[in-house]
Amino acid sequence: MRPLPLLALSALSLAAQAPKATPVFDETFFNGDRRIILGGCADRARAIKPRDAKYLAEFGRAYLAALDKPRAEAAFREAEQREPKDGQVLHLIAQAWLKHGYKTEALEGYEKILTRDPKNKEALAQTGVDLAEVGLVAEAERYMLALAALEKDDWERFLRFGRAFLVAGQRKRAAAWFARAVALKPDEEKVFLEISRAFAETQSVM
Repeated sequence: MRPLPLLALSALSLAAQAPKATPVFDETFFNGDRRIILGGCADRARAIKPRDAKYLAEFGRAYLAALDKPRAEAAFREAEQREPKDGQVLHLIAQAWLKHGYKTEALEGYEKILTRDPKNKEALAQTGVDLAEVGLVAEAERYMLALAALEKDDWERFLRFGRAFLVAGQRKRAAAWFARAVALKPDEEKVFLEISRAFAETQSVM
């Protein structure tokens, strides 16, 4: 087999390096392949806002949903490099891994919240809810208790924890968090409304 001429090799190299053509974001595009929509929208958003760590984490989530793991990892890595101690950024990355079935990567990502931004109450609370809703009970309670240690009177987040455990079918654990919220706010109608809503919406009547 004869080797390719130098000119042909150069052309192939340039073609490989050339950026992908920007798609036309019309009705046909949005009625097309889901993975192409995810990747195309993430690419366009990234071109507009390339350096924001939270957006980079969101782009990574889109790439992961589009089954493009290498690009997802690259976006997550850049997001983490830009904001290595931002619990919200770390949560977005870990949650993306969890939602797409990468349990090991997710747990490693959530752990970074505890070690790098341990006083980020919302990141801790969101992590507890994420893990509870997929049945990772012991892991979820670890983050919930970390939040409770920081904010002993946070009845609104305690209600979220109870609801998350209802979603997972963990009635006993849900009951403990609901009781804790009621003990803090026994005369607050919102507490009882949220509990009744949680049972109604999760159909946890057994």
